[in-house]
Amino acid sequence: MRNISYLDILRANLPALLGQVQPDFIFFQAGVDVLATDKLGKLALTPEGCRQRDEYVLRLCQEQQLPVAVSMGGGYSERLSDIVDAHCNTFRVAYEVFG
Repeated sequence: MRNISYLDILRANLPALLGQVQPDFIFFQAGVDVLATDKLGKLALTPEGCRQRDEYVLRLCQEQQLPVAVSMGGGYSERLSDIVDAHCNTFRVAYEVFG
């Protein structure tokens, strides 16, 4: 059986959820406890996987013309730089998507 990842589940379900709910805006709590280095989270994303999550969510919001508010959250990695880098990448991606 194939191991289904967090990103696979997100991609498979978020568009349908947005279609069903038809929100007026999105509040994206872009937590970095999804990182493999996080001592509390169990989703084991690489920094690149975390960036892919952010890009996917933000591009979907852009494509559907949904206003989005992004906040930082989570982050319990031993190295503070892992947390800071992941949060900075979220805002880099937002800039790339929305410029």
